[in-house]
Amino acid sequence: MPRRLAVVFFTSAFPTRADGGADAVLARRARALAAHAEVCVVVPTPWTPRWLARLVPRWRGYAETPPRLTIMGLETFYPRYVQMPGRWFVPIAPLAMALGSVWRLWQLRRAGRLDIVYSQATLPDGLAGAILAKVLGVAAACLARGTDVNEMGRRTAVGRWLTRLTVRWNHAVAAVGHNLAATLRALVSGTHEPVVLKHGIEHEVFRPGDRTAARRRLGLSSEGKAVLFVGRLVLGKGLHDLLHALRDVRAREPATFLALVGDGPLRTELQRLAASLGVGNATIFAGDRPYAEIPLWMQAADVLALPSESEGFPNVVREALACGRPVVVTPVGDVPRVVTPSNGRLVPVGDVPALAAALLEVMATRFEPERIRATVKDATWERNAQETLVFLEAAFWRSRASR
Repeated sequence: MPRRLAVVFFTSAFPTRADGGADAVLARRARALAAHAEVCVVVPTPWTPRWLARLVPRWRGYAETPPRLTIMGLETFYPRYVQMPGRWFVPIAPLAMALGSVWRLWQLRRAGRLDIVYSQATLPDGLAGAILAKVLGVAAACLARGTDVNEMGRRTAVGRWLTRLTVRWNHAVAAVGHNLAATLRALVSGTHEPVVLKHGIEHEVFRPGDRTAARRRLGLSSEGKAVLFVGRLVLGKGLHDLLHALRDVRAREPATFLALVGDGPLRTELQRLAASLGVGNATIFAGDRPYAEIPLWMQAADVLALPSESEGFPNVVREALACGRPVVVTPVGDVPRVVTPSNGRLVPVGDVPALAAALLEVMATRFEPERIRATVKDATWERNAQETLVFLEAAFWRSRASR
């Protein structure tokens, strides 16, 4: 029996616990791939001086991360690298990540556990992974996921140059959606043709459920319509627009409330904005919740809203549809490929009146949960894993041929 491909799943963002957090989708992707290949995870993590860990919660989290964990059965390493604050550090972050990780990857290579470095972003992960692969004489592949291309990769001349370098040094490149693949193709024309590897959904976890029972379990009011957002509280997600739209919705439907599930640097600013708009008492800042709890929030909601400025393919949209809940989203990335009048509404980016109108319309429309769920039935992690293995094996043999 031939030896299975040995993959180092290389990513700067990965959960430190099995119940997830914002990066749970990465753990699901790695776990699914592990059914078909030998997988271990390497997560370059900023080294943190003690004084900074005491002052800043984000850096405290880095400091408290152990060097090694087992997450969902996956051996996961967290090597340290030196990260400096400020935008000036961004172009050299890939080199710093590679320097901090090279000893661990050399050990894995020596133990026969590294055939290919599979990076979970173009920048900075994909460039760091390509540098490591060159040094260690192994194959490299990377997956574009959204912000790495839409923000870091194309907004500046340096970002565009680093993206082209990343694609040229990797033996294969993929993207989570067709639209993102087209963006990447335009940036690096003539290098590699990006392969599309769509996210999967855990259909046994994300499924329709009783709204009243879900609200009771979460301690939410059984009265009124519930709008749900799930994701990081960061710029680019349209959260300011969503709060303004909530104010307009409540002018028509006073009992409507909004639940923001997730955390991030905008939390305090958004709390202040909600208060100033008179919707502070109607906005729940739930913070980061365990992955297993996310389906309950979706079952408790009447509609999921994601008015982002840009995306690759936000998996939260398909997870909500798997729970039988309609969505109101902007037509970014591959979202228009799955959202139709039968399962939600598309609204222009930055158009608050259209967002409010769509939310009101969807909440007044009777949708059939099982029909909504059927629109994403083909999105499975097993399918993702099989297609990813084909992609990685092609990259591996391409690297062998180029030596």
